Amino acid sequence: MAKEIERKYLVIEDKLPELKNGEAYLQGYLCLSPLIRFRVTGNDTCINIKNVKSGKIVRDEFEFHNELTEEEVNELKSLATKKPIQKIRYKIEHRGMIWEIDVYQGDNEGLITAEIEMPSEDFTPDFPDWVNKDMEITNDEKYFNRNLGDHPYKEFRDKI
Repeated sequence: MAKEIERKYLVIEDKLPELKNGEAYLQGYLCLSPLIRFRVTGNDTCINIKNVKSGKIVRDEFEFHNELTEEEVNELKSLATKKPIQKIRYKIEHRGMIWEIDVYQGDNEGLITAEIEMPSEDFTPDFPDWVNKDMEITNDEKYFNRNLGDHPYKEFRDKI
């Protein structure tokens, strides 16, 4: 069983380098406990199961990949417990680590986050200047992808 150890931050948008080669994601949730997520990108559909532990950055994770037809993807969307979200993901290497930059679309437009998967819980990443290390949102539920469908960024962006 894989372990996922990641942290998530807001970015300083005007310091971001040029973003290239992004992948469009459609992401929805079939169950919230355990967390069962589907993610569609290109021809690949990933079903992901995570054991969510409140306040923790380490989670057990299972992933299954398959190609689905458009009809099957639409069926998945109809089964979603939350409104699916859309985002474009970019990957940027910084000092040997890969940062994933998510640029959200639709009702979440304007939200840009950066996350890093780490080798251990006590690992301290070397922050690029475009990551707002004082704005860690790893455990802030309003930024959880599973919540952004029903309570999008446009509802709270002016309150930050």
